[in-house]
Amino acid sequence: MNKENTEKQRRLSLNDSFKFSCHKGLACFNKCCSDVNIFLTPYDVLRMRRSMWLSSEEFLKRFTVALLGDEGIPLIALKMLEDENKSCPFVTPEGCMIYQDRPWSCRMYPVFPVSSKEEGFLIDENSSCLGMKEGKEWTIKEWKKNQGIDIYDKMNEAYKEITFHDYFSASGGGNKLDSGRANLLYKACYDLNEFKKFLFETKFFDIYDVEKEVIEKIKQDEEELLNFGYRWIRFNIFNEDTFRFKDKAMDKLLQAKRGKD
Repeated sequence: MNKENTEKQRRLSLNDSFKFSCHKGLACFNKCCSDVNIFLTPYDVLRMRRSMWLSSEEFLKRFTVALLGDEGIPLIALKMLEDENKSCPFVTPEGCMIYQDRPWSCRMYPVFPVSSKEEGFLIDENSSCLGMKEGKEWTIKEWKKNQGIDIYDKMNEAYKEITFHDYFSASGGGNKLDSGRANLLYKACYDLNEFKKFLFETKFFDIYDVEKEVIEKIKQDEEELLNFGYRWIRFNIFNEDTFRFKDKAMDKLLQAKRGKD
């Protein structure tokens, strides 16, 4: 993070307070939703496209841009409109059309984490946002509860464990995903409709030993499906013991191989 920018911001802990209120009466209403980079987590995509009754494939194609991080991990960014303001496609004069399912970063505004690996939050109280000059005072803890952040944090934690896995660290070999593994991660985490087809339209459940109640849950519940995708990533990419083969001989060979690695 740029040192000059950091010096203009105030650092907050969970119990520190700040003042903020956003409403249509402010002259700057909706302006913070333009010309900004918004990276989406898998749970962000799940909530946003479900609120619009779109398949994951259609939502990703219409509203996102896929990039690659240094480790080959897919990074999904919201695609802004090609107007002079680079406006968010979900913002109207009345506000956000998917407000109940808006992304994590929009919920957290005007505060944001110091970094992905460090505790604490930052707020730029010198910004031109008029909402910081009026309204109720909040602690970070109160703000997160008010904005419905808890379920996002819970769902995002499992994905964070993947993106910051030792597999990518220098001590773990400094691995980088090839195109095949990057696509596997993209499908299992972001393109859930395609991942579900892979599970239920192939012999997946004939090969892997998955409890019947788990199969029923992922058939009906997309949050469960996403968590199942995280398990699949850990099995395939990190070689973790999150799945077992139904064939006992095959499973024994797999466990023996893991013991050697």
